[in-house]
Amino acid sequence: MNAKSFLSLLCLGWAAATAAATAQDANTADTAPWLLRFGVANIQNSDKASLNVGGQPVPGAALHFNQIYTPMVEIGYHFTDDFAGVATLGFPPTISAYGGGSIAGYGKLEGTTWGPTALTVQYQPFHDGILRPYVGAGISYMIIFATHPAAVQNPGLSNDLAAALEVGTDLALSDQYSLFVEEKKAFLTTRATGTIGGFPLTGTADLSPWVFSAGMSLRF
Repeated sequence: MNAKSFLSLLCLGWAAATAAATAQDANTADTAPWLLRFGVANIQNSDKASLNVGGQPVPGAALHFNQIYTPMVEIGYHFTDDFAGVATLGFPPTISAYGGGSIAGYGKLEGTTWGPTALTVQYQPFHDGILRPYVGAGISYMIIFATHPAAVQNPGLSNDLAAALEVGTDLALSDQYSLFVEEKKAFLTTRATGTIGGFPLTGTADLSPWVFSAGMSLRF
C-alpha cells in the first residue's frame, strides 16, 4: 500500500469515527455535565521580593526560579449550559529559588515542594464551532509540603489563599472531545523565614504565578 492510499484510508477512517462521535454527541452533549481536562502546566513566578536580614531591609532584592513544568488535571461540573465549577490540581513540583538583583551573589537560596490548586467558576457561552473560548474567576490555594535549605538555612514558607483569574479555549474535535489551551493568574504571596550567613531572614515573596497549560478535554 502506497502513502497516498494509506492517507486516503486514514481520512475515511477519521471521517467515519467523527461521524459516529458526532451522532453520539448529538444525543449526549446536552446531558454531559462533567468536564475533565488533563495536560501539562508551565508555572512562571514573579521575581518580586521584600527581604530583611538581621532586622535590616535589603534594597534591590529579587528572586529567580528554575523552569517549572508539572502534570495537571481539571475536573468540573456544569450547573448550567454556560457555567461550570472547576477544580484544578497540579502534581506537586519541586522548585528552586535563586537570588536576583542585590542578592544575586548568594546563588540558590532554597527549594520547596508545593501544591498548586485552584477552584474557579468558568463561563463558556460558545458551544458550536472549533474554538470555544471561556473565562473564569475564583481562588487559588498554595500548599507548602516541604522546604529544602541552600544559602538560606532552616527555611520556612507560608501557605496562601488568593484570587485567581483564567482564560482559555477548547479546540473541539467533537462535542465530547477537545484540545485545550489555558492561562491562569494567581495572586499568591508567601512569607519567608530562615537564616542566611548566620543572620535571621524574614520577608515576603510576591509569587503571583502565571500558569500556562495545554492538553486534552472530555465531556461526559
